[in-house]
Amino acid sequence: MTEPISIGTSTMPALLYARLMDKLGSLQRDGVPLNIGLGQRGEFTFLDCHLQEPQGKDNKEAFEFIKDSIARCLADIIVEEWEARLVRKIVRVNYFYYSDEEKQAILNKAKEFLNPGGMDSFQIRQRKDKVMEKILGYLEVHKDLILEGFINFRLKEYQDELEEIVNSAVDEFMLEKEYMEFIRLLKYFVDIQEPRVDQIKIVFRSNGKFTLLDEHDRAFAHECLNGLMADLLENEINYDDLLISALITLSPRRIELHLEDGVEPGDTIRTIINVFGCRVTRCGGCRHCRPGWKD
Repeated sequence: MTEPISIGTSTMPALLYARLMDKLGSLQRDGVPLNIGLGQRGEFTFLDCHLQEPQGKDNKEAFEFIKDSIARCLADIIVEEWEARLVRKIVRVNYFYYSDEEKQAILNKAKEFLNPGGMDSFQIRQRKDKVMEKILGYLEVHKDLILEGFINFRLKEYQDELEEIVNSAVDEFMLEKEYMEFIRLLKYFVDIQEPRVDQIKIVFRSNGKFTLLDEHDRAFAHECLNGLMADLLENEINYDDLLISALITLSPRRIELHLEDGVEPGDTIRTIINVFGCRVTRCGGCRHCRPGWKD
């Protein structure tokens, strides 16, 4: 009988046992001469896998297949079950100064980055393959593998990758937080001033510019815009900044949005909707824009 492979854990022994038994039990049912035993060594529960070798027969190929099956199963467990624990630890240790609510928002963002296409995404399969490769390399030399120690000391690159993803989640979280503070400030400016005009129609052009129209579809003109146009000429203010500044200055009671063919709703439109809320309506289709557009 070949030297057994022993897989141990103190954290989730029932899960380890269930997942490995499901994987290896199917091999037994397919006729692989495999004995599986369960034992306790101190605080660790071990699953021992023995391959029986009938007299005069070399079962090296079967042993390699068992080893591959164990490595794949452990990789699945680490990425599907342990990964969330590792990410929470990274957030807890590296970003301890954030509130619990902020930490949860970072965790949610990190989960989106880790699993962009669900549990069968390419990114998850790629992480599993990398972890499996590390496990197979370890089992070439060692026959005892303790899950906690292997993760802590043998998966440094994997944990570094998770840390980079968490850092990206924090960057995204901070950008969103700054954006929401920016929106809050703009809404404050809008709320404290009286509307200077009743309605403005904004036509977003396919060339990246926009046109302002009044309620009669005439080119919009107002003395308040003169200073803003001077700023555009004298400083490097882009069209999007000019539009937001004009709307904040004029604080119209109603804003009607129109998009030409080929124009997709972007950050500027999102900002207008977030700042002005129920004052904003979206045209469903007219001579100025394409019909039936959505965010």
